[in-house]
Amino acid sequence: MKLSVLIPMYNAEAYIERCLYSLMHQNISKQDYEVIVFNDGSNDASKTIVENFVNSHSNVFLYSHKNEGVISTRNKLLKLAKGTYIYFMDADDYVAYNSLEEILEFSLQNEIDVMGFNTLVTKNETLFNLNTLFCEYELPKIVSGTQFLKENKNLRIEIWWFLIRKNFLSTNELIFNEDIQDYDGDVVFTLRSFLYAKKVAYSPISIYRYFQSEESTMRTANYTYEKRIAEYFLALIYDFSNLIDNLEKLPVPHKDVIKSNFEFRRDAFTFFTIIKMIRAEFSIEIIKEKLLKLESIKAYPIQSFIDEEYKKLKYKVLVYIFNHKGLLFTFIRLHKIYLKFRFKIF
Repeated sequence: MKLSVLIPMYNAEAYIERCLYSLMHQNISKQDYEVIVFNDGSNDASKTIVENFVNSHSNVFLYSHKNEGVISTRNKLLKLAKGTYIYFMDADDYVAYNSLEEILEFSLQNEIDVMGFNTLVTKNETLFNLNTLFCEYELPKIVSGTQFLKENKNLRIEIWWFLIRKNFLSTNELIFNEDIQDYDGDVVFTLRSFLYAKKVAYSPISIYRYFQSEESTMRTANYTYEKRIAEYFLALIYDFSNLIDNLEKLPVPHKDVIKSNFEFRRDAFTFFTIIKMIRAEFSIEIIKEKLLKLESIKAYPIQSFIDEEYKKLKYKVLVYIFNHKGLLFTFIRLHKIYLKFRFKIF
């Protein structure tokens, strides 16, 4: 078995058929890859949809448990996988037709630990065709994971942009941390994988389709959703800071540069989390509490955020305001007054 595609699923009846349909249109022999869906206690029709695929495709498998969350589900999927390589997908996304075979074969031939590729963010539900084939690009350069981290400060951190060798995960005891709460753990899992990887490669081929539905667009204007996302990012920042602290104990090259890159990403998360808390109308008392926790893990005040990507004046001004609590709380009060005034007018 060459490849295991692993999909945690919760209430995905609107998307899972398209996801599986895209995976059945791959130029890989069915005995060489499997698709494992783990139903995390769905209460819609998604389980029935997958059962139909199981009945008609010998390489699709379905498991279920009561709702335990995505972290526990992903670890169970890892245990079930039989492939030399594993690939995590989200149930609401899909992949291009006939996109996995060449990149999988390159990974197998070169015993790559982590093989990355590109993602398209799209609202198009049928963007199945590849614009450019893997073979039309230059062959990927193979480097160590730490070299890749050194050279790519802004690498993607979601687990669906790379294949990963299962034996590499087992050897280094890399699993998702089930002790964390409120976020799905993929950021630290990804970065830890790169820290341990001896062979990493990346191709710009756009395989993954990160689907943005109208529902997900509408949710960004919903305060309840904004609050949940703010809590998600706060949990992510705590986990990220723990990784930065533990980095000191690891015998890895380029440690200083990697730490600086990690601190930049962590502080970027802090910056945008403060914005999300303001948009979600967190009270000043709650924001004070959150800032104290961020201070305790050295994620606040924001120190490492401003660089080439965020050097515009607006970012510099906002960082200055955010780093001075008196100004920040005045800014929040003015924002609340503005919202009340705006709603009264409209």
